[in-house]
Amino acid sequence: MRKNVEQRGIQLPGKEKDLSIYQEFFTFLQEHIPERLSIATGKVRSKKHILNRKCDILIYRKWCSRLLNMAGGYVIIDSLHCFLTLEQELTTENLYSHVALTNAMKSLYESVNEVEPGDAIPVFSAAVAYQSSIPLLSHKIAIKDAARERDIPVNHEPDLICVLNNGLIIKDWENGGDYKVVETGPDTLMWFYILLLEYLDRNGEQELDLRNYIKNVREYKEY
Repeated sequence: MRKNVEQRGIQLPGKEKDLSIYQEFFTFLQEHIPERLSIATGKVRSKKHILNRKCDILIYRKWCSRLLNMAGGYVIIDSLHCFLTLEQELTTENLYSHVALTNAMKSLYESVNEVEPGDAIPVFSAAVAYQSSIPLLSHKIAIKDAARERDIPVNHEPDLICVLNNGLIIKDWENGGDYKVVETGPDTLMWFYILLLEYLDRNGEQELDLRNYIKNVREYKEY
């Protein structure tokens, strides 16, 4: 697994999450997302409330160079397109933590924007892990367990969980917002990137459909 990921420009972390490895992934995203978007790490606020928890990665629309200064160093929720949690090992504990963060972030957006009950909230939530000793199916079940235990609405749940060189857990809005697991193996980073770009394009500005440029179309196990 280490060889495959490093070939794509991302080094695997050691036993502890450290800033140098975080910077590797941060730089990877900087080099691969549309230029209209910016990346930061920090906290998010609305015009009324502050989410008092630091996020690993925030991808947002910076409509002027002094936006963060004007907002007191916070990313404004209305300009936020995506937030990501980075983990070395995806555990049930940190998955639950990401579910809670997602609920808080989407609630913050909903508090200042009109959202119909059950409609997707245009703040994309993703967690990326380098490995997992727990099967993806178990993580899929854990997400729903956490949402049920905390009475979290379907549209406040995470959108995508990625375990590199393993697979993806994807929120399937076409089937009522349930989750499906796709075992993408060595293609996981590619599909994470493609899905990320599609989710970031909430205003329909993307000109390319990267799915059309995949050289070898493969069938993946889904469940």
